[in-house]
This record gives sequence, C-alpha cells and structure tokens, in this order.
Amino acid sequence: MVRRSFFDRFGHQGTIVLPDDVLSDDPLTDPETGEDVPSLRDQVSLVNGIYYRVFCYARVLRTCGNGLYWADVAATPDFVNSFRVILTEEDLYFALPYDERVEGKSPAHILNRMAIHAHEVRPAQRVAPEPTPELALAPVLPLESLVVVEVSTDELQEAIGLVTIDALRETNKSRVSRPISPVCLQQAFVRVIIDALMTQLCWSQWAQEPARTSTIRTQCATVSYLQRWQRQSRQRIVNALPVWNDKQHAVVWQLIVGDPLTARAAA
Repeated sequence: MVRRSFFDRFGHQGTIVLPDDVLSDDPLTDPETGEDVPSLRDQVSLVNGIYYRVFCYARVLRTCGNGLYWADVAATPDFVNSFRVILTEEDLYFALPYDERVEGKSPAHILNRMAIHAHEVRPAQRVAPEPTPELALAPVLPLESLVVVEVSTDELQEAIGLVTIDALRETNKSRVSRPISPVCLQQAFVRVIIDALMTQLCWSQWAQEPARTSTIRTQCATVSYLQRWQRQSRQRIVNALPVWNDKQHAVVWQLIVGDPLTARAAA
C-alpha cells in the first residue's frame, strides 16, 4: 500500500472529528506554581462547566515534522475553548470529515466507522507473532451502586466491538488477533454508559429540568473519573446484569457503576 499523508487524504480545509484519546490524559504540572493541573484531555473536554467526552474536533493547520501536524482541537465543533496541539499521522488515521455522514449519528456508530477507516488507511506492516501477556482483573468485589443505566443488547454489543480502536492504537497493527481482555470490556461498558448519560443530559436540558441536569452532570464526572482510574488499576468498576424490561418487552442490560475502594472500606 502506498503511504499517503493526512493532507493527501483530506486536503487542507475543513473540520475533522477524532476520538478524544488522541489527546494525552497524563496529569500536568504548572511550571510556575508546581501545582497539578488537569490533563490536556480534561482541559479540552471542559466547556462551560460540562465535560464533552468520547470525541474532539480538529482543524489540521500544517506539518511540523515527519508525520507531525499542528492542529487546533476543541470539544465542540464551534471550537469554543480550543487548544493548539501536535497530532501524529497515527492519530489522524482515525479522522473522519465532520459532515452529514457523522452529524446526528450515535457515538458508537461514529467510533465504529473510525476503527474501520483507520484499518483501511494505515499502511500494512509485517509483524512477527509474539506472546501476549494475559491481562487480569483484580478479584471481583461487590460494588456500591453510584450510577445505573440500562442499554439494549445491540448497544452493548456495538460498544464491545469498539474496543478494537484501543487495541489498534496500543499495538500499532493493522489487524488485531488477540481476544478482548476483561480490562477492555470494562472500558467498553464505561463508553456505553457515558453515551447513555449524555443522551439523558440532552433530554433533561431540553425539558428544562435543572435538578435532573445537575444530577446527570455529577454522574458523568464520576464515571469519567472512575474510567481514568480503571485504566491504571485494572479493577472492575462495572457489573453488567441482564434484566427484563416490561416496557420494551425484551431483555436489556443493567450496567451498574461502583467504586471498589468504597466497597472494600465498607467490608
């Protein structure tokens, strides 16, 4: 496959949408005060007191080295609270044009298209087989319920399929053959939970329910914090239980988010 740069594929105009994990989530330190400050991902995501997760929007400006690009990024397509960052060619494999093909689509659908697009444009590489260490969760603990959402089987299956994005980015391979780890499944559960909460937040704002809106914002912040903590600790933070939904006349999945540290302290 002929290697084509981002500008070869997209030109020099327009807005693109990317998964927000192209932005570093490492904690930062203020060089003047020495105090800890939020990561780049957190700073970009926060707009007017609301965290916008899953995606970010970018305008790629120019190259600044081999496979490196200056870009303006923001959590919303109007580029309120934008930051200038350096993105890599690898980051931009996941880019999609921000147009009618993604506007109004569910986060799960867009992330799935990003994974397919990255697979198609990344140059094929010869990779020698190597043993993959098993990733294991810590012993399962009862979780004190902090957030509970219900999703359909289709929504859950689509979210589980999206963990291939993380696997592609971690391995830098055009094909992933290893099984999905329990840690990645937990991250898939969290993604679909955040998607459900953001949908609820939109509805509560539309219905002008300030108390409900405030509660959902707090839940989003809690889940986002636990998502970052789980990446480091690899402990279970979500239990997934099949339950019968009388309104839908179907089995749905109840996803229960909890803090295992709280459960351990109470034990």
